[in-house]
Amino acid sequence: MTSFPDLSRFARRSLAAALFASATATAISTCASAADMPETILRGGTYSEPSPDYMRWDGVSLGATFGWTNITVDYSSAFAAGTTTKDQTNSAQFGGFLGYNWQWETLVLGVEGAYNRPASLDSSGTGTGQSASYKLIDYGTVRARAGYAYGHFLPYAFLGAAVGRINYVTPTTSKNNAFAPGFEAGLGVDVALMPNVFLRAEYEYVLFGPIGDIRSGISTARAGVGIRF
Repeated sequence: MTSFPDLSRFARRSLAAALFASATATAISTCASAADMPETILRGGTYSEPSPDYMRWDGVSLGATFGWTNITVDYSSAFAAGTTTKDQTNSAQFGGFLGYNWQWETLVLGVEGAYNRPASLDSSGTGTGQSASYKLIDYGTVRARAGYAYGHFLPYAFLGAAVGRINYVTPTTSKNNAFAPGFEAGLGVDVALMPNVFLRAEYEYVLFGPIGDIRSGISTARAGVGIRF
């Protein structure tokens, strides 16, 4: 009698070979797909591009500020030689700013203009039987800024020019709405609350040139809120 092969054993071997081939093909396909992806550990089966560890600050920015100002006024040159008279006073102030930033990774450079108006910065001095007065009405600045983007923070330094509008009286002359040029410098930090909204805190020093033989300098600590677009 003719003997036939064990068909059940043949079927089992064929099924095992098919399963092995299928598993090998799946593994090769998975490795090929992983090779096409960036070298990033995938978790949860979802891949997303990593975000930078700093905010974007480029573009136009504008905002409003509120601060506290101290002014030192030197009347020494307005009186007779040998008389030294200085006066200090304080005032709240409010203002606004408009600027533009350029950003290269973490380096942020910008230019910004600002207007500030003290609530009341009136000063007076006396010497050798004479008197003088000085009032800073308001002032504007144009500054260059340089900052370093770190997370949600942008610490920065600035340097620029200023011009103040002043009423003054001396023993020899007086004038209202006189303009005194000057320069400014300071430090600050912007803090992003949202991609387009930020808070600001800064210290500013402005030195005005002599006007009517009177010199003055102001120190201001201010806070503000701004938007960027």
